[in-house]
Amino acid sequence: MRLGSNRIRAALCGAALFITVTPALAEPIAPASLVPALDVYVDWIVGGHATAAACAAAKSPARNETAWTDAKAVFVATLWANGFPIDFVRTVTQRLDAPPAASKPDCTSQLAYATYGGADHDGWLKTLGYALSGLNLAVIAQPVAPEKWAAIKAAINKEIPLEGRLLDCVAVADPEVMPMAVHDWDDMIVQIGTKLAAAGLPRDEISAALSAAEANSIWHRAALADEAKLRDNCMHDLDWQTQFAQFGNLALGVTITKLLPPPAPASSD
Repeated sequence: MRLGSNRIRAALCGAALFITVTPALAEPIAPASLVPALDVYVDWIVGGHATAAACAAAKSPARNETAWTDAKAVFVATLWANGFPIDFVRTVTQRLDAPPAASKPDCTSQLAYATYGGADHDGWLKTLGYALSGLNLAVIAQPVAPEKWAAIKAAINKEIPLEGRLLDCVAVADPEVMPMAVHDWDDMIVQIGTKLAAAGLPRDEISAALSAAEANSIWHRAALADEAKLRDNCMHDLDWQTQFAQFGNLALGVTITKLLPPPAPASSD
């Protein structure tokens, strides 16, 4: 197993790695311990959305599908950012995205209104927000839009062959600084992973994207018999030299930061 992969996984787990002791010892509550309760809550919310679609007044906030979509995004991003188990978050996403059941509920029952009454009064964003705010979680109020996530992955993939070429050339043309070049690149990759996880992006997708970008994934030492030819080729290539001299290969972190929503302001509490 590669050391770089371990660093990325550790960065993605971060706050999720709580010590498994009882709440009586005043340790943070591990996300996994909240899964059964949240499982019940998700069923309740999914049922409420389906009931509202059939029973709520046409102009009710509970019938606002745009607000429902926004609320789902905040809810799921918050689960990702706070280290909830990957399988659970994937299942929650599927359940929230599933179309309402075809069977029509009894709109005259008190229970029917109870399932969507909060959204009928406050809208879905506040309704799901109430549940999150009571769990001491870092709520992701501005989830990363799908197109931004696609742009981030594209930026990473664009940089991989360029960094691979740079490391190929540093290894034969300036081997003295090769360990530093690998360290600085992988350190940046770990920092990117931390930022992406904190932004509420899917941790399994982050891991896949960044594991492919680790130095030991994109660079392998050339055969000794080929090093002289590679060195000569590199010495006539100004692109990688300029990139390396100006630290251009480390600008990926800045590019990705610009694609993320701005950090939430610090709480005054």
